[in-house]
Amino acid sequence: MQNKREVFLKTLYGEKSKYTPVWFMRQAGRFLKEYRELREKYDFLTMCREPELAARITLLPEKLDVDALILFSDILIPLLSFRAQLNYKDNSQPTVKIELKNLESSPDFSRISFVLEAIKLVKSEDREHALIGFAASPFTLSCYIFGGDGFSNLKAFMKNREKEYFELLENLTDMTIEYLKLKLKAGCDAVQLFDSWAGILSKDDYKKFVLPFVKRIAENVKPSIYFVKNSCHLNEFLEKLDFNCFSVDWRTSLKDIYKKTMKTVQGNMDNTVPLLEKRVIEKETVKILSETENIPHIFNLGHGVLKNTEPDSLKFIVDLVHERTLK
Repeated sequence: MQNKREVFLKTLYGEKSKYTPVWFMRQAGRFLKEYRELREKYDFLTMCREPELAARITLLPEKLDVDALILFSDILIPLLSFRAQLNYKDNSQPTVKIELKNLESSPDFSRISFVLEAIKLVKSEDREHALIGFAASPFTLSCYIFGGDGFSNLKAFMKNREKEYFELLENLTDMTIEYLKLKLKAGCDAVQLFDSWAGILSKDDYKKFVLPFVKRIAENVKPSIYFVKNSCHLNEFLEKLDFNCFSVDWRTSLKDIYKKTMKTVQGNMDNTVPLLEKRVIEKETVKILSETENIPHIFNLGHGVLKNTEPDSLKFIVDLVHERTLK
């Protein structure tokens, strides 16, 4: 009898399993009462940096009966290895303060050893679920490094100081590969690379400033999932990337991505759907399952769980997916 971890990994590697596995991006977050209670006691960065807290939050979605857990952390955390200062404010984008010269040196991963400790704690508590680690793509990470309204600072730097920007991307790529490998070695079963902001780029800029670097990550880190948001104009590049799975938002057909890449697909329910009535949620869930009936598919949202989502609605989706696809 396969456990949840085995079902998830079999599907990730491109096989149809005994049912469609499910997890949700941001499933350990503000929509959970237990998370909000902890958030009243601790600031966000403390929750990331304390292994016991991070592990505890990671395990909260077990009650939803999901098949995979994703480590509670943040995509900016690896920048602490370059002595960055991170500032998280509720209801706004986090900010990064860092000397660019620091990014020219090797990362000091001892400064973020708490991440690996949290992974080990989760695995010691839970062997049933797959555990997913994650990182941001070099480009998405650079969006936060430069900040600025509409990423204007980044766009100016990448165009005016192209050679320096390429060097920065190379260093961030090296760091990301090592960081994800450390997570897998510590106990993660798979990793996801978030390219949350790649969609702001034109095809030419994606091909130039993103593709070579995520391609190198895909070649060096397995098993891995690539999530790219608002990517309709970029999907032609996915077949050039050797990830095990492609996760897309609701603007893209999962079947089309599978035909293009012949790799497992993940997603892609609109994250506002779980806010609706159960009959609508069921209709939208069944629609996705019908599209992916004959292809390897991991059910997920097209982006993170919204904070006003009812946990019962997500549990309803998980139960429905498992029941409809169980063989």
